[in-house]
Amino acid sequence: MGPNTDVVQLFMSFLKGPVDIRMTKKNNMMNILRLSSQSLPTGAFSYSQGMEWLVDTQRIHDEDTVYQWIASILHGPYVNYELPILREMYEAWLSADYRSVEVLNRDYLTSRETCEVQKETLQMGHALKAIIKEMDLESDGSTGFLLQLDDFAFVTGFSFCSFKTGLSVEDMLTSHVWSFIENQILVGIKAVPLGQSGGQRLLNRLIPLGNESVSRSMEITVDSWSNFSPLQAISSSKHETQYSRLFRS
Repeated sequence: MGPNTDVVQLFMSFLKGPVDIRMTKKNNMMNILRLSSQSLPTGAFSYSQGMEWLVDTQRIHDEDTVYQWIASILHGPYVNYELPILREMYEAWLSADYRSVEVLNRDYLTSRETCEVQKETLQMGHALKAIIKEMDLESDGSTGFLLQLDDFAFVTGFSFCSFKTGLSVEDMLTSHVWSFIENQILVGIKAVPLGQSGGQRLLNRLIPLGNESVSRSMEITVDSWSNFSPLQAISSSKHETQYSRLFRS
């Protein structure tokens, strides 16, 4: 009786393992899609990150120029700063190093070069805080620390959500890049304007660049971080006084 029972229990545990793994992967995929969705109520759809001014001045006027703009940001500030600091925030949450989270949050806010882009990340961070309060997340020291911060950047909250929902670093970075690419294409569709088919053609061209930017960012050390993107800063500054606007940045 005993040996047979042990065999049955061993067999059942063998079956349970893969099922649990599959369920975990399925839940992770759902969380990836949730965090990168334009329907996440953080107001991301209302920001163009300077593209609207470039369209207004005819520097961006078709699919190719939209592609060049998005690619320049992916290969520039995203690879060299945005994604590396997001990765570092994730590692800080993982090790419960809240002091580092606070320092990185402040560093990111300081790196926002115009009033518009700083307000953008703060407003999206504030909206994400409200979402986090409604999410089914285990309340612990990390949750308490995040919620007591008066001002935190969107990436600080995004890294926290990724950590709490069990995403890997690469999944988190991929989700963040996808959200950026999709948002910028939607801005192009509205502002240029491009058709829906044009948006899909851009996705075909930009998805490989997105994957490449994630891979390259994993090799960037803290000493090599750089947010250098002068055209993005200029376009954001100019957008602040643009006469007619659809977007908030």
